[in-house]
Amino acid sequence: MLKVHFTEADLAKVTIAEDADPMWELLMSSYRIRRPEGEPFFGRWRRGSRSAVPQSGRLLMSAVPPYGYCPDFLTPAGARTIGEGVSAVLETPESALAADVGELAAQGTHVPAWLRRIGDGEPRELRRLGTALHDYYRQCVAPDWTAVRRAVARDRHRLQANLDRGGPQLLLSTLHPEVTWSPPVLRVRFPIDQELHLDGRGLRLIPAFFAHGMPTTYKDPALPPALVYSISHPRFDSDAEPGPSLAALLGHTRARVLVTIATTRCNTSELAELTGISPATASQHASVLRASGLISSNRSGKSQIHEITPLGLGIIRAS
Repeated sequence: MLKVHFTEADLAKVTIAEDADPMWELLMSSYRIRRPEGEPFFGRWRRGSRSAVPQSGRLLMSAVPPYGYCPDFLTPAGARTIGEGVSAVLETPESALAADVGELAAQGTHVPAWLRRIGDGEPRELRRLGTALHDYYRQCVAPDWTAVRRAVARDRHRLQANLDRGGPQLLLSTLHPEVTWSPPVLRVRFPIDQELHLDGRGLRLIPAFFAHGMPTTYKDPALPPALVYSISHPRFDSDAEPGPSLAALLGHTRARVLVTIATTRCNTSELAELTGISPATASQHASVLRASGLISSNRSGKSQIHEITPLGLGIIRAS
């Protein structure tokens, strides 16, 4: 079990990642290719991606065991793009590289010679790893990045809504099925016993599309505290798409807007992002749905927050 120890200061510093994290998604997807869990969610992607893994990507796989410890330096904190993430990996201090590769060996994992050379501070091998990260991302993650971002955004909005309604206590209480909030300790089902004392640093919550099962965190407690957890999604290829009957009734785009609002409470800008339409078009569809009684909209600051109504849910379920 992982036990995350909070102080009052830590509760005030719980944050939610602003977007899907490319490095964590890259890492988690490498597990999904090699592990059988989550077939209903990832089966289509897994079958297509196995044949798409480039040769350099196979090099990456040799650094990431399918189970157990993964070197912390492969998932640097706060990367917004794959370029930023790979640059951060290439700038990892030699002491951290040596420690992570040493930890991998200590876990009983076979460490390939090229990775041992990275642990010894060989820059050429580190650049080779950077190329592998770029190539793997381009072939296996980038083609579905829009869908990944939309799905992660839906869960971010769920977290934010709970934070707005009940503060960090409600947020942590409803975070994930494998997580239990027993103040001041967050207990997480975990393959090993690990203690994380936040000591006023707060905790960053990172919803991950390609994660499955138990949440995870860094091995090194000195790194910025983060908890990476799997989001809930029906299927990899559904992406909140309406059924054919609902699309025939409302039109495909308006039906998709309705299903998205049923999935997550959101404002107009977020609705536009989630559905891939312009804010003006999102506003127009929301107005029609509101006038029909299928959604409600309430002002929060400068934004209107859209929520599904019982009538709207009934229409979706009946279609």
